[in-house]
Amino acid sequence: MKNLLTIAMLVMMPMGLFAKETEEQRFWKWFQKNESKIYQFENNQEPVLDEISEQLSKYKEGVVFEISQEQNGKREFIISADGLKELFPAVKTLKEAAPSFKKWSIVAFRPRMDNYARFKLDYAGKEFDPANIWIYYRIQDGYFDLIIYHREYSEEERNAFISGAYILLDMALGEYDVVTGIRYIDHQRLPANPETEGLKPFSELRKIFDEYRANNG
Repeated sequence: MKNLLTIAMLVMMPMGLFAKETEEQRFWKWFQKNESKIYQFENNQEPVLDEISEQLSKYKEGVVFEISQEQNGKREFIISADGLKELFPAVKTLKEAAPSFKKWSIVAFRPRMDNYARFKLDYAGKEFDPANIWIYYRIQDGYFDLIIYHREYSEEERNAFISGAYILLDMALGEYDVVTGIRYIDHQRLPANPETEGLKPFSELRKIFDEYRANNG
């Protein structure tokens, strides 16, 4: 009779008690355990950042992160697909699984930056100054296509220009809109007279793109 009672109790117990811990839960459990160290990562920067990268790779290879500067006693922990659309579901799922933190705002995808056109980026030994970058855009069949013109562009260093430009694009539009909202992106050398060629300053990109989004859903 005792054995029958034990079996009956097991049958009645909620299945959730035996649910396996998810990869998302495992990451956030580690994050909570190390929250103080992560928040003060500047004290031991390289090892802490490497450890975060390692834990994220265990969750999903290719998912990366950024940590904002402290503001009003809080930081942002930004989860990024690094521009890879196939990683978007993993980023969204990890963000949705995040617990509530007093000192952290958990952000999915690199966000837009205020005053992005004033920010100069040093990347791969080159300066990416929005004041020296121009764009040409086309809206065709409801899609947004973009050409970015660099003053010192060369085919030999194309990869460096592409990588630097994508950082600026994320700052201007946010990672999500760059990946989901732009169909085609190319890079070319800036002509001598960009205005006469019908080009627009990079500083106008956000306004142009947001108008496109508003009119095209």
